[in-house]
Amino acid sequence: MLSWRTLPIRLGSALGIFVIVAMAATIAAAAGQIMATGLGAPGPGRFAATDAVVRADPTVTLGHGDDAETLDVQRSALLPTSALARVAAVPGVRSAVGDVAFPLTVMTRNGTPVPTTGDGPAHGHGWASAALTPYRLAHGHAPAGPGDIVLDAGLARAGGLDVGDRVRVVSPAGADVFRLSGIATATPAQQERQSSVFLTQARAQQLSGLGAGYNAIAIRTEPGVDQGQLRERVGAAAGTAHPQVLDHRHASAADAGDPRAFDRVELVAVIASGGGITLAIAIFVLAGTIGFAVERRRKEVALLRAIGATPGQARRLLLREAALLGLLGGVAGCIVATALSSVFTDALVSVGIAPDGFTVSPNWIPYGIAIGSGVVVALLATLVAAHRALSVRPGEALVEAAVPQRRLGITRTLLGLAALGGGITLLIVLSSQALSFATLSAFLFIIAVALLGPVVVGWPAALVGRALLPGGGAGFLAGSALASGRFRTGAVGAAIALVVALAGTQVVGNATAQRATERTTAARVHANRVLVARDGDGLPPSVAAAAATLRGATVAPMVSTEVYLLDPHLTNEGDGWDAAGLEPPTTPSPLDLDVSAGSLENLRGDGIAVSEALAKHDGVEVGRVLNARLADATPARLRVVAIYKRANGLGDVVLPRSLALAHATASLDSAVFVSASSKDRAAVAHGLKRIAHDTPTAVVASRASYLSEVRARNQENARAQWVVDALMIGIAVLAAFNIGAMAAAERRRELVLARLSGAMRRQVIGALTLESLVITAVGLAVGAAIVLASLVSADSDPTGGPLVIPWHQAALVLAGGAALGLLGTLIPAALVGRARLTALAGLRE
Repeated sequence: MLSWRTLPIRLGSALGIFVIVAMAATIAAAAGQIMATGLGAPGPGRFAATDAVVRADPTVTLGHGDDAETLDVQRSALLPTSALARVAAVPGVRSAVGDVAFPLTVMTRNGTPVPTTGDGPAHGHGWASAALTPYRLAHGHAPAGPGDIVLDAGLARAGGLDVGDRVRVVSPAGADVFRLSGIATATPAQQERQSSVFLTQARAQQLSGLGAGYNAIAIRTEPGVDQGQLRERVGAAAGTAHPQVLDHRHASAADAGDPRAFDRVELVAVIASGGGITLAIAIFVLAGTIGFAVERRRKEVALLRAIGATPGQARRLLLREAALLGLLGGVAGCIVATALSSVFTDALVSVGIAPDGFTVSPNWIPYGIAIGSGVVVALLATLVAAHRALSVRPGEALVEAAVPQRRLGITRTLLGLAALGGGITLLIVLSSQALSFATLSAFLFIIAVALLGPVVVGWPAALVGRALLPGGGAGFLAGSALASGRFRTGAVGAAIALVVALAGTQVVGNATAQRATERTTAARVHANRVLVARDGDGLPPSVAAAAATLRGATVAPMVSTEVYLLDPHLTNEGDGWDAAGLEPPTTPSPLDLDVSAGSLENLRGDGIAVSEALAKHDGVEVGRVLNARLADATPARLRVVAIYKRANGLGDVVLPRSLALAHATASLDSAVFVSASSKDRAAVAHGLKRIAHDTPTAVVASRASYLSEVRARNQENARAQWVVDALMIGIAVLAAFNIGAMAAAERRRELVLARLSGAMRRQVIGALTLESLVITAVGLAVGAAIVLASLVSADSDPTGGPLVIPWHQAALVLAGGAALGLLGTLIPAALVGRARLTALAGLRE
């Protein structure tokens, strides 16, 4: 009852706590819903008419024992063709179909790619796979020979193609012309999911570029068969080590032509890392806000103690209020998360973090966690904040409450120093990954600043305040407030520093990484011309073969892929290493990797090259044999033949091109670099144009254009990162405004006394303005110092280099922090300052 009666007096603090709890619950509920959906069954997808699907082992295990982590690759190795007959012969299997899936591009009559549906290129399959969805012929007939092709209705309509037309198709085997023998339709959902093209089974295996075999074998079962036992028998008949047999609900994970199931798993990893840090920031801000609010109520608690309330009664009063605000804020946050779920997912889809068409499936568990965590954090923060006020005798409590707090508690000091030490240790131990861990380092420094705020922010502000004391009435009031309110100053300044530190770390870190990649790529690429894919899907290897026949041309085709290294200290924190496939270089080479040991001439067979950054992880030297899994999870033992320096934008492992093509997600080159001497340059350029005409998905770019594309791609990747980071910065912005407003609102009595003592309204507002300017300036300086400290080791990071500060973006960050600091404190104070003196005199505690 007492809580409800005194609530109007503390409405500003209560609202501030409610808003922060709601924000934290919104993030927890939204991230939890996205992760629950990503971890759930992806559905059957193109295999809707099947009961189970078997594929080769797609898993890679990195690390050992409790630290082991198992990952799935996007496309597992092919099942042998003989596996189809064995699986079909398993008792209980009614039918079995071998599925082949590979990317291709269908061209219009005027030579432009036909637009596709879904998130990616069209994919080719054998006609037998049409029964798996099923696709049904709407016009024409099934492909009867190697020159026939069937398009889905969406592709045929988009390309203006009809049965009998000649259709040009570019696949990993090159450019070919087919006769459109039929047009097939499926359910509207499937036709929106991906574009499909059908050929004879033999022709599909030829065009895939991977040879004979199947990406998956889909089965239909007899009625009444025990599905669990059947899957065990099917796995044993597959004829490969550790095959994976998926039920109907998870079948789309085996579709090599639909990366959505794989992308869902990747989405979970992104949300778990980015959302985890964001939620930690939100909880930290929530605890700080509650602590600040409880600290402002020391006089109320002291008065309750003085009139006979026991520490337990006062503690229960505070805990009931915290629990109520935590519960209401948690429920509100879940409602907001539900209302904004489509906004969150659309943002993730727009930048490629979530797969196209991804929607959240409601799950009550994340809601329960969000509400429960809000209540628990509110209760714990209240207990910690109230401990000091409840640990002294009633009379002493009144005396302490009347005097501004001047010293930090031992626990708070030790925790602040621990956070500071943790940030410094992280910078030293992980200096070679400074850019990757910059946000985490900044967060630890922010915690230290928040806990040590009265010293880190309060003392500098108080020193500036001394210079304001002789500056008339406004200066005297501002200087006095800064000197006596170091704890309030520390809280407000730390909130401003939080905004600047998080946003600034992203701005400077991204700019530094982008500039390093651009600089390294420019030093590595010596080619005059670069052949790239029109839509970024890749080039058939025949393009590089044709370019190599041009007189005077030196050609270096490149395959983008990845490698999983299994040896201790080389597991890349539980992730794969970016890799490239290259041919042994010719002279002069279009690419210069700046080899520091060994020779790229030996880049064939099982010979590989590794970057200096990777080699430093475990003292890797030329001649060492590494245990690995290739991009399709195929085991391999790779021998190091060279070590190179220029890995940025290329990858930390270079494989022989033939090996990379055989095991990549698609048997395509990502780019073909071409050099020519000045006397042959015109002839080579003419020849490249002819190649681009023969393979219409290829585009000839100049070196400058290629480097510009690298820059644009880096900016696109940074844009994707900003979608996740926006939540962190949003929390920081809300915290800065919230704490500033609470601090200003809690000073009403101080303002009343100043006005009653004869201070004029303009003097009070002037004093508040000066005080806000000082606090904001110190907060900005501390935030900028955190940014520089978090990125001080960027030079030691192989993906970094000298710090790059984009001044226009940095100015926006500082301006935003300044605006928040000033608005958050001045608006509430100005409202009080403009009120009539008689109204101010009526304010009660």
